[in-house]
Amino acid sequence: MSKSKIFAIILLVLFVGAFIAGMYTITDVQIESTYKLDEQSIIERNGERFLVIDDRELALSKRYYDKINLEKYNEYKVKYVYNTLKKNDGEVVALKRYGEQPWGQ
Repeated sequence: MSKSKIFAIILLVLFVGAFIAGMYTITDVQIESTYKLDEQSIIERNGERFLVIDDRELALSKRYYDKINLEKYNEYKVKYVYNTLKKNDGEVVALKRYGEQPWGQ
């Protein structure tokens, strides 16, 4: 095989890979809204916690889980990201009590 054919094949593979990665990235959606949460909104499976919003199971880190106090507050501002190509692929990227000020509790 000549060097030009090998170069063309490598270039084609790189282009197809970049195209697939771009299409996957383009389908990411970020949503930020206020939600009323209850005990059924948080599920635990295999040691991982998920927040159920709009029929999506969103990965909930320990940091955000510890911020939720349903006994005192039930409204939270939640920002999450998910990929439209996957059904339950998503994660909470920001969570704070509705009305919480950035300078204190």
